Amino acid sequence: MASSILGIGTSGLLASQRQLSTAGHNISNVNTQGYTRQRAEQAARLPQFSGSGYIGTGVSVETTVRLGNEFLEEQIRNSNSQYGKYDAFHALSTQIDNILANPDSGLTPTMESFFSALQEANDNPSSTPARQVLLTEANTMTERFQLLDDRFIQLNSQVNQQLVDLTQEVSDAARSIAQLNTDIVKRIGAGQGNMPNDLMDQREVLIQKIADNIDVSVIYQDDGSANLFIGSGQSLVIGSKSATLSTKTNDYNAEDLDVILTQGSGSINITQAISGGELQGVVDFKNNVLEPSRRALGRVAIALSEEMNAQHRLGMTIQGTGTPFPMGNDFFTDLGGPINALSRLGSTGEIQLNITDSQVLSTNDYRLDLNAGVFTLTNVDDNTQTYSAASIAALNLIIDPAKPYAPGDTPLGFRLLDPPAIAPVNGDSFLIRPTYTASADMGVEVNNVLDIALAGPVVSGALTNADGSAINSGTGEISLPVANDAATLPMAEAGVPARALTLTYAPPGFNVTDSLGAPVGILAYDPLTEFGGKTFDSSTDAFLAGFGDISFTIAGRPDVGDAFMISNNRTPFDDNRNGLAMAGLQTAKTLQNSSTDFQSGYAMLVSDVGTKTHSAEIDLLAQQTLREQAIATRESYSGVNLDEEAADLLKYQQAYQASARVISIADEMFQTLIGSV
Repeated sequence: MASSILGIGTSGLLASQRQLSTAGHNISNVNTQGYTRQRAEQAARLPQFSGSGYIGTGVSVETTVRLGNEFLEEQIRNSNSQYGKYDAFHALSTQIDNILANPDSGLTPTMESFFSALQEANDNPSSTPARQVLLTEANTMTERFQLLDDRFIQLNSQVNQQLVDLTQEVSDAARSIAQLNTDIVKRIGAGQGNMPNDLMDQREVLIQKIADNIDVSVIYQDDGSANLFIGSGQSLVIGSKSATLSTKTNDYNAEDLDVILTQGSGSINITQAISGGELQGVVDFKNNVLEPSRRALGRVAIALSEEMNAQHRLGMTIQGTGTPFPMGNDFFTDLGGPINALSRLGSTGEIQLNITDSQVLSTNDYRLDLNAGVFTLTNVDDNTQTYSAASIAALNLIIDPAKPYAPGDTPLGFRLLDPPAIAPVNGDSFLIRPTYTASADMGVEVNNVLDIALAGPVVSGALTNADGSAINSGTGEISLPVANDAATLPMAEAGVPARALTLTYAPPGFNVTDSLGAPVGILAYDPLTEFGGKTFDSSTDAFLAGFGDISFTIAGRPDVGDAFMISNNRTPFDDNRNGLAMAGLQTAKTLQNSSTDFQSGYAMLVSDVGTKTHSAEIDLLAQQTLREQAIATRESYSGVNLDEEAADLLKYQQAYQASARVISIADEMFQTLIGSV
């Protein structure tokens, strides 16, 4: 009997000792990341039969269980994955938002300063200081374009580095999980089915680390191993084998990196299949914010340079002393091309393009493929809009139709060079990015203040006496085009530098003579019916063609003998007509199918980035709350509660002392028995 009591006491002592050790282990790991609370499971030993029935034989510790919950762990993985995605996206997009919207670093202030300087130069077109300020502001604005583009390039490098670091982290964690799978399976076998709880915690921590970087699905196997899958079902860890995530240079663009999954000897590109985690946040930022922003900024640069250059070329400078004075050249760098398309790795041909119409130009990228002798142009952004033709010439007729555009036309605002620099062959593919690098190339072409073409090249008005008094007695008036005073180019005639036309009213119209007094032709004009205004130009009145691209309007009711003069501008110093037309481009609808102006186009870019950044911030805060709730739920079930463990320690200590007392009593009984014998 004493022996039986001794065994019972010893079993209780050992069980209490195991419980104390488990509680102590829990307390020691209260701050260990990913630790799951453990509990020693005990059960009564099999009873022993005696003549008077079954007698208990004590207690035994069956196993130490890990109080984990796969559902709660999965909730944390999912919330961590979503949190990582929004956190990475928000952190990166905030950088662009701060740059574009910042009054010190954004484009809006410099663009406003440029047009303000243009207005001041128009107020005093002969002022050298005003012209110099205009050039200075123009250079400041183009430098801001370049600065923003340079910042985009830096962010792209940051994105690439993050892709390298994140894929390395996932690969390292996957390799460690595969090794832990091996160790866990071995220890389960050696422990006759008992789980190595602490190793399983270590594995769960690594799985959570992967979930921070990419969405991961986990399938636990009967042997204790865990298989991991990412993307659209690609295996990352299978038992003791792990795949590797890495990066490689994009087939089209050396500045971009793709994410590659390597399984054994095979590799696949999973960049577009990535979901969840920081990896998706980084990829989404690149695809939805960084690249669209750079392309949108490039479109503003192209439209600004194209419209300003076109207008500046129609104006007259004050350079030199010639009559007529020289016309203006490009004010800004010509960004119209040729622009090189990016060839896919392995392609042998070369494709170039020219911008033909910035007003219809979008911010989209396109892919040109040549297969089976057919050229196919695909909109990369939506991957649905395609144009096909058997030749580049035929393709150009589709994407760059003649103006004015007819219903059904699909102008893209650019034209492919035909023939190509190097003819492509079947299988070749090219990435066409019309606006992507434009802002980096933005610059000022005018270096001399005298070369700024603020003046109109042609002047018109009523003939006057030598003292400036009026000759005409009627109400007739002559004017150059109202919409664009500089649409008329200098009137040309070899050997006659002061070319001019005189229009004298003699019903039924005007007799036109040249600067030498020679008759040129007659322009029909009826003051009774056409007094509201009648336009004459070189395209409808053939005899005017010899005087250049001439266009003018006569209105009112002239008297017989009233005369008007049209001549080249010989005194452009105080003339600001072309400058006013250039200033008018600030609010002209020259972007997005002629629906918005330069500054509004940039404002749309800022607004789009700001909206996406704010949306990401809202999603981030919401996901943070869900993440904290998931962690709190998991901790309430699997985490260590020090108060609870302290209470258990006291309970197990008392049980230990009680079992020790049982052993002591058994010993006393045994000694009494021995003494009596």
